[in-house]
Amino acid sequence: MEFIKYIIIGLVQGLTEVLPISSSGHLKILEEIFGVNKNNLAFEIFLHLASFLAVMIFIFKPFSKMIKGSFLYLFKKQKTYFLEWRNLLYVILATIPIVLFTIILKLFGYKTSPLYIVGICLVINGILLFLSSKKRGKRKKEDMKIKDALVIGLFQCLGVFPGISRSGSCLCGALQRKINKEDAARFAFMLFVPSVMGALFLEVKDIFYLFSQDQKLIPCYLVSFLVSTIATLFSFGFLLKLIQKNKLVYFAIYSFVIGFFTFFYSKMNGWI
Repeated sequence: MEFIKYIIIGLVQGLTEVLPISSSGHLKILEEIFGVNKNNLAFEIFLHLASFLAVMIFIFKPFSKMIKGSFLYLFKKQKTYFLEWRNLLYVILATIPIVLFTIILKLFGYKTSPLYIVGICLVINGILLFLSSKKRGKRKKEDMKIKDALVIGLFQCLGVFPGISRSGSCLCGALQRKINKEDAARFAFMLFVPSVMGALFLEVKDIFYLFSQDQKLIPCYLVSFLVSTIATLFSFGFLLKLIQKNKLVYFAIYSFVIGFFTFFYSKMNGWI
């Protein structure tokens, strides 16, 4: 049964990681239902790493092009690669707010949220997605400015809280700036790289401790990791198709439903 629980957790994590419905919120729900790894941030970051590997498969070509182009522009003075350098600069600028916000939360002792707050955050996530689904942006990534990157970075800070999707909040920020949905999604996935690497850096010691704490659970952790990676690969393509068809409202409805369910479920079980 323990093995099956971790397979389900990995599957849900992978499916919800890139979808704008909060993978961390769904992990919290499953952890409470199954009674495993409660409030274990290291385990959550470990699964995020699995999804990170899957996302890198999809964005490796544009990401490596951005890094290589930035190097050629900065050190080889090749002006034709200015756009690649600018894209990298915007990724860095959009990452700064969440780094500062995370540090502030850690200084105040914040680690995670109780389940009823996760439910409320899922409802908020639904509201953000619903409002953003009405936006019709025509600006392309070539039209982005510094202000756009900072606004998207500020929206991304909302994704720190379980129940609010990081990718969803980035999408919402980009759509508020009238950037078209396809380029907004691509920029959100680029931001996934530094956000996961930063979280991994902060929790790397706890992840090692996670594996040394209970040797019997290591196979469960590994199978959860593998399932999460595979599931992310499937959900990535699914998300891009829905974005192209302008179907963000489906995710909004789902977030409303699961958010209300989570809130009342926590009330009934006295987890406040």
